[in-house]
Amino acid sequence: MLVGDTASIPRLQEYAKGRVVEIARFPEQKHTTIQWEESILRDAEILYARTRAHTGIQRLNILRDHDRKTTVLLVGAGIMNLMTAEFLAARGYQVRVVDAGPNPRLCKDWTTLGVTNGGGNARMFTHSEADNYNEKGSEIYQNMQSIFRKTTLNDGWSVKSPEDFTAAEHAWVNAFEQIPAWLAQSFKENIYEVNREAGKLWTEYIKTSSKLFEEVEFRKDILRMYVEPVALDAATKLNRQLGAIVQATSPEEFLSAHPGFRPAAESDHLAGGITVEGFTVNIHPFVAKLMDRIADLGGEFLWNCEVQGIQRNSLGEVTMLESQLGHLEADHFVVSPGVTGNALLSGTASENLIHGVLGIWLQIPNLHPQMQHSIKIHRRAHLVEDINITVAKDLETGEDILQFGGGYGYVGRDRPPPDSPELMALFNELEEVARIYFPRGYAAAKERGTIYPGGNRKFCIRPFTPTGLGLFERIPTASGGLLIITGGNNTGGFAQAPAVARAVWRALVGEHDPIHVLFHPDRGRFPTAVTYKSRVPEPLSLSSTEGRKPLRLLLLCSDGPQHSYLRYRLDQVFPSYRCILETNDGQVRQLVQKGRMVDACYMKYHGLRRYYSGHDHQRKAYFNSLVPEDHVSPKPDLTVDSVNCREVWEAVEQWQPELTIISGTKYIGRKLIERAGLMINLHIGHLPEYKGNHCIFFALYDGAVDKVSATLHQLTPQLDGGDILDRVFPPILPVDNEETLYARCIHMAIDRCIKYVEQFSWGKSLEFVPQETIGRTFRHRDRTPEKELWLWWKLRVGGLLCDYRTSGKTLERLEGKR
Repeated sequence: MLVGDTASIPRLQEYAKGRVVEIARFPEQKHTTIQWEESILRDAEILYARTRAHTGIQRLNILRDHDRKTTVLLVGAGIMNLMTAEFLAARGYQVRVVDAGPNPRLCKDWTTLGVTNGGGNARMFTHSEADNYNEKGSEIYQNMQSIFRKTTLNDGWSVKSPEDFTAAEHAWVNAFEQIPAWLAQSFKENIYEVNREAGKLWTEYIKTSSKLFEEVEFRKDILRMYVEPVALDAATKLNRQLGAIVQATSPEEFLSAHPGFRPAAESDHLAGGITVEGFTVNIHPFVAKLMDRIADLGGEFLWNCEVQGIQRNSLGEVTMLESQLGHLEADHFVVSPGVTGNALLSGTASENLIHGVLGIWLQIPNLHPQMQHSIKIHRRAHLVEDINITVAKDLETGEDILQFGGGYGYVGRDRPPPDSPELMALFNELEEVARIYFPRGYAAAKERGTIYPGGNRKFCIRPFTPTGLGLFERIPTASGGLLIITGGNNTGGFAQAPAVARAVWRALVGEHDPIHVLFHPDRGRFPTAVTYKSRVPEPLSLSSTEGRKPLRLLLLCSDGPQHSYLRYRLDQVFPSYRCILETNDGQVRQLVQKGRMVDACYMKYHGLRRYYSGHDHQRKAYFNSLVPEDHVSPKPDLTVDSVNCREVWEAVEQWQPELTIISGTKYIGRKLIERAGLMINLHIGHLPEYKGNHCIFFALYDGAVDKVSATLHQLTPQLDGGDILDRVFPPILPVDNEETLYARCIHMAIDRCIKYVEQFSWGKSLEFVPQETIGRTFRHRDRTPEKELWLWWKLRVGGLLCDYRTSGKTLERLEGKR
């Protein structure tokens, strides 16, 4: 809450009784009206970010066991997590790093490695290495609004054609485009703030851990070169503000110091340059040394182990991680999965925020007179806009080389095809850069055929977010620890790694770090929402909450084991709720009475199918394990064949529920809808694409494994068409089938629904997002034996779920171990 009168803050805090996280004063009006209004927006946004960052982690217990080290399991062995592992291991933690790929020191196939080890052997730190590419009005990056909606062949930054974007990729690009100018400026300042802190930590590492920087071609200070004078002037001004200038000279003085670039200047390819603080290393030997140091500190590594899901209890707390090799447990978890780990982030605030923007690599010999400093070239509005040129050594031959890395190519959640014309255009342009600025080295590399060692046109897919900010999400664990999600630092993963490592450590010891707020995944989100308020007294009113009347809650459900679990959960939290039970047999009788014999027969068939396949027993065992053996739910208030009857209407009219939960009933008519207050339906399927019955089955049948989910939505007269409250996505394992996924979906949906009911009971608003008018509706009769046989084949022979979670090579390795 922002207020104009500072003196009123203590009184408002007293009135709020802890229900308002923070109250702050409006910023003073020192500038124009527009600037002042923007400063209010920035203050409000960061206030919101602080609130979101500190919500839901109050239950953290700082784990202290003097008999053993605190254990931390890190998912992903990129530079970000390796720096975090070293930082924690050096402070007494027992760390274990798990990665889906092979050991990079033993692997020769770069395509199986992540961005750190799969790309070129070079990384750079500068004070603007991580940047905000959606900044509006920049003299360095211009016309960025639609940059990802145009391919590289059409003056854009996308290798993937926008016509081929998935819904998730459209959403990501939309989020990038919708960042307003005032917020983009804030994000830019936040990114540079993290860069500065990381620079201090890198300086400390260089002094205290000097062996890490030996024999890795450590080169200090960076030449920044610009094609256009306006970009050179803007960059000089920016680096002065950042305190990063080492030397800024006139263009002629720069060329006198670096005469090799005079031909580029004479052909209008160079306006001048500056020298700034920074350094480069050959990343592959640096990572090898870092891994050795982690091992020396007692750390462990587990390769070829894909982590497939995050297990949570009914309170949303993390209990363990699911992997190909079994359950993974620890006191804390740090997940930094890169672009390939999007599925692992399902159900978190970071879901769908990390997409891929590739960069490409080539190398040429570093001929006499050799470059001693690494270089960064900015070529505004060119096909390859930013290029890092790193002084390096060829790991195979030991030759002194210059490693070129650059370009921006959005690929979303895919990898580009090897024959992509957009990708080839980037490589051709990077060769042109090498030819312009280092003609002798380029000619030598072309003559030898060494410009792409081994003939490999290497690229690495950087993890980008639409805001330009990295991610830092904290989720409590059941044992009192944390699961922390990091990553998405665009071009600054290496640059910002030590700052993120420190932020992780501070989170584990209960200390604050600015990154906890600055990189919170909810920053920059502006969903279109419809708010439905509870009918109980307003939460910020001065009346005591102790005098609040109990929530008038109604449950409409069927009689399956999943509904017994739902009733058990409500028994614990809202024991005074009303329940109307519509039996499964009654649903069949209603179909017969209405003359819908085909639908009745198919419904009966599916009941027999579940019984003889063992799925009924499996579902009963699953949900019985979640309910104490001695628990008996109260008898339902009404048991009926159909909730659409006068007996139900009259009862609901009398009870006047404020909130009604629906699970497993048939279609609900208008007369009941008009009497039942706000109605939330637990739909086991991904809306709006899959409506009606058997939605998990048909998502799998379509091969749409990413649509295996459950949706909480407002119930309206339009079947499964109401506004969406939330979705839950279950972890998916190669051994799963439709029944195991259905049970997991409805289990998670019930637990999520209970949370929303609790929020509603305390007067908190529930926000619903309108559905798109798309999708299909499925009936019982649509699920035929032929389709069931086809899905069985896809699951058991075709490896549908294995393909979704597991690479073929990894499966072969696992099969070999068995």
